[in-house]
Amino acid sequence: MLEFTGERVVPGLVDPNLFNEHLARYRFAAHFAGKMTSPRILDAGCGSGYGAAEFPRRAAVVAMDISADAVAHARGAFAGPCVEFLRGACETLPFADGTFDLIAAFEVIEHLEHWRSLLTEARRVLRNAGTLLVSTPNKAWYGESRAEAGANPYHVHEFEYGEFEAALREVFPHVRLWCQNHSETITFVPARDSRGSFEAPAALAPEESHFFVAACSASPIAETGAFAWLASSGNVLRERQRHIALLEKELAQNQAWLAETGDSLALLQKSHEGALAELEKSNLWAGELNGEMERARGVIAGLHQEIEGLHSGYQGQIARLDAEAATRLAWLADLEAQLERGRNEIARLNVENDQKEQTIVERTEWAQALDRELAGARAELDAIGRATLVRLGRRLNVVPGRAAGNSE
Repeated sequence: MLEFTGERVVPGLVDPNLFNEHLARYRFAAHFAGKMTSPRILDAGCGSGYGAAEFPRRAAVVAMDISADAVAHARGAFAGPCVEFLRGACETLPFADGTFDLIAAFEVIEHLEHWRSLLTEARRVLRNAGTLLVSTPNKAWYGESRAEAGANPYHVHEFEYGEFEAALREVFPHVRLWCQNHSETITFVPARDSRGSFEAPAALAPEESHFFVAACSASPIAETGAFAWLASSGNVLRERQRHIALLEKELAQNQAWLAETGDSLALLQKSHEGALAELEKSNLWAGELNGEMERARGVIAGLHQEIEGLHSGYQGQIARLDAEAATRLAWLADLEAQLERGRNEIARLNVENDQKEQTIVERTEWAQALDRELAGARAELDAIGRATLVRLGRRLNVVPGRAAGNSE
């Protein structure tokens, strides 16, 4: 079942008078279609789909609505061999030019932000002799009827009589308006279905009617007469009696429900009193618990103070240790610098020692060479000395030697 939102009419979920008010417009449209031969009809903004079933069986009906839920409900409740339901927007009709003989757009135009597009699109998809039947509530009367409830949140733009007629004539060269009023009448109806006369000597002025229903066409409109429809629920006295009986039944049910509710209320009262007793015990326990919690909060506060004191002391010690560590790091850095300088000095001295050792080696080799030269000189000198002594001894005849006359 389609949900009743308070705006879309759903058979069985709305007041019969409200439903008949809407259904009468489709009976009016069926009156138009009845004079056409195999008409092709578009129900633009079909809602729950009940209106599509009111057209003659020889008609091919396309019923369209923007709501996917409404279209799904309509397909399930009012599908037929000559009725097609589809989803679409009334401002952009998905049909070729000149497709339809009759378009019904009942209580749709006031819901559209771009309502003029409905009229221009209807003119486009209508055949030259086709007719648009469009209805809307009278803004003046509708505002008065909803004085306590406030403006209808589903309506975007409402029309008064003059504005509505002018808007239609901007698009269609031929426009004829009917005034729809839900009036109480006294009827004389034959036992069998028939047609008869309708007298309305006290009809209201168009500007004061409840709804406007207009026929718009590119061709002259032949239909000019008044139209009245007596619904199956049109017997006001009978419907009131049924309604009173229904209310009495509902009242009896409500009284039975009220008695059951009274018993339930007594049980609830008893349960409530027991709950209050338990609550009192819980409150006492909660009071004791609150006392313990207060004491615990005091202990916690003391611990927080101790922790803060310790934290402050630790922060001082940490700062002092950080300062000492910084001093020691500076000392270590200076010691490292001294060690580096010592290493560099040792390296320099090693180089100098290497140079000195090389010099010592060279000088040792030079001294050894001098010693060898000196030894040779001494040997040569000794030899020369011995030779000189020998010659001197020979000259002095002191040293034995060779015979006289054998001189060296």
